[in-house]
Amino acid sequence: MHPILFHIAGMPIYAHGFFLLLGMLVGLLMLVLEARRRRWPKEELVPIALAAFVGGMIGARLSILFFLGRSTAPVVLNMYTLFDPRVGPGSIMGGLIGAYIGGYIASRIIGKAGCACDAFAPAIALGTAVGRLGDYLAAEDGLGKASTLPWAVPAPGVDYLVHPTPLYDAGFNLIWFGVLMLLRDHPAMQNGNLLKLGLAGYAVFRFLVEFVRNNPVVALGLTGPQLACLLLLGALAIYYGRHLRAARPAAA
Repeated sequence: MHPILFHIAGMPIYAHGFFLLLGMLVGLLMLVLEARRRRWPKEELVPIALAAFVGGMIGARLSILFFLGRSTAPVVLNMYTLFDPRVGPGSIMGGLIGAYIGGYIASRIIGKAGCACDAFAPAIALGTAVGRLGDYLAAEDGLGKASTLPWAVPAPGVDYLVHPTPLYDAGFNLIWFGVLMLLRDHPAMQNGNLLKLGLAGYAVFRFLVEFVRNNPVVALGLTGPQLACLLLLGALAIYYGRHLRAARPAAA
């Protein structure tokens, strides 16, 4: 593994923080390109993009509380840990969720016509794929649980091979990015449906891959990310259930 990528004037640049920030910037660039393709005016694009970046940085920090528990509050509130290689800016997953929330709030404040949601779908997938490379190089959480599969990798501090779970995540998100790009103009994938599909697909993948990760169990034998995925999938199921019930009388 390579937790330190390089040095600048003697200061180490850590893989986790570097790729988290790079993932945020790549996601933001993808959002800008998609917004321009959708012909958003600059008066809408600039505040939404800036709010997405700020929301992403806040979300990356606050998500540590959810994923690792309230005991991490001193870490989250201590801004010096932004430069601690064991913590860094925070979670790429929380960062991209925060970026969407920030962009959504900004779009509502400026009164953007139509839903801005779908432009975020491919950006979130691509940004996550990039960010996970830093998790792998930093051997975050010891990578994954023990494995005898042909692609298992060594991890620091253990004498056995483990699942390269960040690479699983990066690979899935790269493929998922391609799928979302192919579907982005489909009539059924408008008005927020592309984003909902993107989030649902990743939630299913993340729930399953958590079984070979090393995140601590929070409740019901499940980790924090697994509980978050179940909440997200449940919310989407309720949303579409209500949508279908409302559509039936209209069709009749």
